[in-house]
Parts: sequence; structure tokens; C-alpha cells
Amino acid sequence: MLKRKYQKIIIGAGFILLIIFGLIGLFKRTNKLPFKACTNCNIILIDIDILRADELPCYGYSRNTTPNICNFAKKGMIFNDNYSPSYWTMPSMFSTITSLYPTFHRIQMNYTEALSPKIPTLAETLHKQGYRTIYIGPEDDMLKHNNGGLRGYDLVTQEPIEKVVSELSKSSQPWFVHYYNSDLHAPYLFNEKPQLIDNLPAPKNFPITYLDFSILLNKYLKEHYKEIFKQKAIDEYRAIILGPDKADDISVTTLFNNIRGDKKIMNDYLFDAWVPILNTYLGSFDKNNADNVAYLRMIYDTKLKIIDDKLGALFQELDSEALSKNTITAISSDHGEAFGEHGTFSHEVNHFTELYYTPLIIKAPQFSGKIINETSSNIDIFPTFLDLTGSEKINNQQGKSLVSYMNNENKSLEGFSVSECSEGILLQNKKWLYFLSNEVSEFNKSELYDRKNDPLEKNNVVGKNPELARSLYRQADLFRSYGKIEYKKEEIPISEQIKLDPEKIERLKKEGYF
Repeated sequence: MLKRKYQKIIIGAGFILLIIFGLIGLFKRTNKLPFKACTNCNIILIDIDILRADELPCYGYSRNTTPNICNFAKKGMIFNDNYSPSYWTMPSMFSTITSLYPTFHRIQMNYTEALSPKIPTLAETLHKQGYRTIYIGPEDDMLKHNNGGLRGYDLVTQEPIEKVVSELSKSSQPWFVHYYNSDLHAPYLFNEKPQLIDNLPAPKNFPITYLDFSILLNKYLKEHYKEIFKQKAIDEYRAIILGPDKADDISVTTLFNNIRGDKKIMNDYLFDAWVPILNTYLGSFDKNNADNVAYLRMIYDTKLKIIDDKLGALFQELDSEALSKNTITAISSDHGEAFGEHGTFSHEVNHFTELYYTPLIIKAPQFSGKIINETSSNIDIFPTFLDLTGSEKINNQQGKSLVSYMNNENKSLEGFSVSECSEGILLQNKKWLYFLSNEVSEFNKSELYDRKNDPLEKNNVVGKNPELARSLYRQADLFRSYGKIEYKKEEIPISEQIKLDPEKIERLKKEGYF
């Protein structure tokens, strides 16, 4: 009972701190007249799943993977030091739509958690302010009705975005479109053999089409069936799962895909719906062969070029007279992708730049093209939209409006962005990457990388920078301590009276958590 009471006190204190610092931020904003990019601006948020920033030529990449995106970016603001709050999609997307880190919105596991109704979403907020709100993407993927992710949307559709925007452009009501594109997700496959973006030698038996991969997956499923299918599935589908091997057979793959496509029965029949796919794909090439890895990245780039080609029609629509003067557009990604830089591929968990460095491009009326070098995060998108549209602010958000950067009012390059993974907490900016493992309780056992002098992040320099490491340890440890507490949000009223330590409040203010 005492432990439970103690947890309630700490959580209540956390919520009150959110309120306090939200009010402080609001007070600061009211010292000057609010800026509006345009009256009743329409808003488009484009989220390209698994897009790392350094894969775009406008972020310095050598291949011309995204000519349409980068031509569009020339007219907008390129945030050159942006990071995602998580290494995988679900917690990162919820951070974007709540402006809270995963530790605070608590959506960190698929199928098992739902957003507290006390936390307002971006769509919900804009809907209350008169916007028509539309989500373009799968209805039962990451953002769902039953987990609170689709709260506030008038319509969920999978219609092409350029078609939706063309229809909305005729409306006198302001609108918000959230477009989620998952086409870049591994395995990087095609319906038929594509025109590749580069001519590199392919690994032997590397799958290009969905059919190629289905045959490989079928073999893997049969070889590892006891690790993949639960006994119920084996009993019901024994003839398929244990049937004779055939060279071009995809029967077990078809069964596996049908089961994992039905969320109601999936957990009764499968131990895991993703690992077999990843293992099959990553097993189709030599991860220690540099040429094989280069080919893999080239295939990823080819998929990205196809996505960019499809977005060309949307950008033409946005350049029209009907939309160019009253529409704000942001292009972002929920996380990056690894190509073996630190021994991992796809988005297997790690704590290095390749999984967290993501693009953020914002085009808005009254702003010309520029590159912004201050550190930003995906949690900043929500409050930036509110500022640009002159909409009513939301208290208790952890993100900051980026309008001051866009207006050249803030030139601090010392701030850090927070990212989370199952291994621990990351603090990042253009110069430093700091990582505090969940298992570490002393600052000198954490990790610090000097990105400017060590761009590959190979050398831990925590011992050479003890003062910085100690300061970052205090911040990350404080953040981590909140994440360790388990609770049901509905049990803790925000108004619960807590006596707060003034020194701790001052410390949190100085360390910039809210």
C-alpha cells in the first residue's frame, strides 16, 4: 500500500509539473502578439515511415532519391537537425499527435495500450477549432480507433492523397490531412521487377518481388514452424504446415499472412508476426559483405524514389493558386533505418543516429526557403501547427513551437532532443549523442559520442568530457525515473494536491524538460 501511495504521489507530481511548465511556456508566448502564417490555414502532415534524413539529397545524400520532395523543400524550411522520439513507429506516431514523449503518453506496446482520454490529440484539437480532419492510411495499423490514435478524425480513408486534397481545395472550411505512407518498410519488395535507381551486383537469390520473397518465407516458416505457430495453428493446419516441400510453394506463407492479417485470432495462432519476416529477409544476403549491404540500401533508395514519384502530383496541387497561399505542409518520418552501421539492420533496436535522425520540412505562407540548424523533434510539429494557424494553445505539451526558429528569433544550438528505446534514453543534437542505458547507474558508465569529430559514432568519449556527461546523466536519469513507474492514468487526477520540492522544480526548468 505504501508503495502504491508513493507511486501515486510521484505520478501526480509529474502531471502537475506538466501543468506548471505548460503555463510557464504559455506566459512566455503571451509577451508578444501571436504570429499567423495565414487565416484558417489548411494543414497537411506527410509521414513517410522509416525515412532517415540522410537518404535525401536536400540533406546531403549523393543519390537523387527524392527530386520532388527536395524541390518542394526549396520553397520551405529544412530542419537540418531533427530527431524522432522512438526507434519504431507506434510510440513515435503517438508522440507526433500528442507532443509528448513515449514515457509520458505511454503508448509503447502494440495491441495492448490506449491513449488516455485526458491527452488531446492533434486531430482532436483542430477538429474542435473548426477543421475538417482526415487520416489517409491503414485504419487498423498503428493509429487505431481502439487505441485512441484516430480520435478526432472525421474520415479515415486510403484514397490517393492528391485526390483527397484536390476535393478539399474546393471547400470553404479549413481542413487537416494526416497522410501516413508505409511503402518504405522492410522487406523492400515490389510487385514486379522495377527500374533500379543504380546498377549494382545483386546478392545471389536476393528477393526483389513479393513472389520471390513469399517462396523464401515459405521455406523459413516450414523449417521453424514450432517457433512461429502455436499448437492450435499446428493442429488445425497440419496438412499445410507439415506438407511436403515444393520448389515454388507459398501455401504456408499464405496461411501465415492470413492469420497475421486477422488481429482477432493472431495471438491465438502465432508467437510472433514480424520476426519470421525480418529473419527471412535479413537471411537472404550476407550482412558482413559490404557489396551486399550496398545493394540492400540501393533497393531501399529505389523504393524511396517510387514514393517520391507518387508525391509529385500532390506537390503540383499544392503549388496551385487555390492552395499555395493558405496551406501549411510538413513532411516528416516516424524513425530512421539501419544498414549495418552498428551491427543492426531495418529498425532492430540500437541507440545510434541512423534510427533517430529524420527529415522535417515545413512549407508555410509568408516563409521563404531556408535551412534551420537548431535541434528539433517530431514532438514540435503539433505546437508549431497551432502557432502558424493562430490556434488556441494546448498546455502540458513537451514540444516547442518552431516558429521562433523560422523567424530567426532563436539561434541556440545547445539544446538536446530526447529519444527513447527499449535499451535506454538518448539525448542528441548536432554535436553530441549521449546514451544512458537502463542498466547504468553512474554517469561514467554511460556513452557519449562527439558527432563532429567522430561522425560514425565509434568512440565513447564520456571519460574525456566528465562535466558534460554528468550534466546529461542527470537529465536522462530524471527522465528515465518517470518511465519506470507503472500506473493507470485514470487513477491519478491531475488536480491531486502534491507538495513539490522547489529545488526539483527549478532543476527541471533549467534542464528544459517542459
